[in-house]
Amino acid sequence: MTNLTDLTRFTSGGIAGRAERLPGPLRELHRAVLRRFLEAGAPPTARWLRQVAADAGLDASAVDALAAADAVHVVNGVVAVAYPFSGTPTPHRVALDGLPAVYAMCAIDALGLPLMAGRDGRITSADPHDGTPIVVAARGSAWSWAPATAVVVAGRATDCGTECGSFEMMCPHTVFHASAESARAYLASHGGLDAAILGQDTAIEYGRLNFATLLTGPA
Repeated sequence: MTNLTDLTRFTSGGIAGRAERLPGPLRELHRAVLRRFLEAGAPPTARWLRQVAADAGLDASAVDALAAADAVHVVNGVVAVAYPFSGTPTPHRVALDGLPAVYAMCAIDALGLPLMAGRDGRITSADPHDGTPIVVAARGSAWSWAPATAVVVAGRATDCGTECGSFEMMCPHTVFHASAESARAYLASHGGLDAAILGQDTAIEYGRLNFATLLTGPA
C-alpha cells in the first residue's frame, strides 16, 4: 500500500485546488450547488443554476466557467457532476445524519462528504471485484469500516486523453475494496490504470484534503 506522501499524482489538481482558483462569485456559485445537493438529496436543475447565477449578478457564461474548471457539469438539464456529489446513481451512497442520502462520485468523494458537511454519516458501497458489501461509518473523529480489511483503490485511466475531466478519468476507478487482495486482483484485470491501493487512514486523509474546506474556505 502507499502512504500519503505517495499521493501527489492523485491530489495535484484536485477539486479543492480548482475551487480555490475560482473567482469569488464563481466560488460562491459552486458552494450554492453543493449546499443544494446536501439539502435536497437530488441534483439541481440547469434552470436553477442559471437563476442562482443571475441572482448573484453572473451571466450565462458562469455555468460554462464551472464546467471549464471541472467543478460542475450539467448533462441533459441537470447537474450530473459536482464533486463530491453525483447527480446520477453510483455504487457509493452516503447518508449523513439529518440530511437526505446522496450519491458520491467515487470512494474518496464519499469519504470526503462527512468531512465537508461536518456531520456523522454512513457510506455504503460494494467491492467491484466480487460484490462484497462495504460500509464505512463516521462518528465524530472515529471511523469504522466493514469489513475491517477494506481499502480504497485510487486509480487514473492513462488512455483518456487531455480533454477528460476527473469524473471520466478517475472517478470510475477510485473504488472501495473488501481487502488488499481483492484490490490487487481488480488491478491485475484492469490494465491501463495509474493506481495505488490506499489504507483506510490515507483514504480518509485524501478525502479531507480534497473536500473538508469546500464549504468553509475563503469567499
